[in-house]
Amino acid sequence: MYFPARIRTVGLRETKKLATRQHIADVAMGLFAARGFDHVTVAEIATEAGVSDKTVFNYFPTKEDLFFDDVPDRLRALTEAIERRGDEETMLEALRRLQLRDVERLTSPGFAHFARVIESSPALQAKEVDVMAGFAQVLAEALQREGVRERDARIASAMVMAVHRQYFRAARREALAGRHGAAAARRLRADVIRAFELLEHGLAAVLP
Repeated sequence: MYFPARIRTVGLRETKKLATRQHIADVAMGLFAARGFDHVTVAEIATEAGVSDKTVFNYFPTKEDLFFDDVPDRLRALTEAIERRGDEETMLEALRRLQLRDVERLTSPGFAHFARVIESSPALQAKEVDVMAGFAQVLAEALQREGVRERDARIASAMVMAVHRQYFRAARREALAGRHGAAAARRLRADVIRAFELLEHGLAAVLP
């Protein structure tokens, strides 16, 4: 979904659980892409994945969570972008770097499947609002741990996530219009860079 995830070292038990979770999510996405999110049931996903309904819900509390299956890893990556940035890297630079790392995925031919599913489902669009709110909360908390005042952290996180929403929706529009590859990547990358320039320097340069 929104931020690149970090590869973690895990034990055998957790590896098996992660593999099962990923298998279920992959099966679900395949069904969603073929038939649309609203026309697939959890029972059908469980049958196709060779597990029980209960197992599906053990990993994913809701059907919407199956679609946004990578959110936990991306939340972790968002926090780490702030907490593990280089000594000379500002918070905004770290967030921009993280955003830019996802450009190639969002301008790949396969991203159109994802875009088509979410654009055709009001339930997923509603879930996306909740997901973005969760990202904003996690980012605000990360900023506070770095010494940013609570009020300022809330405002800053809301502004950064507004940029991300625009970026993600722009990528979906491009994908649905059949525009992908190097040219689409250049346009999206330029938009990200410009957005973070405005975050850093303010809107006085573009607003009368």
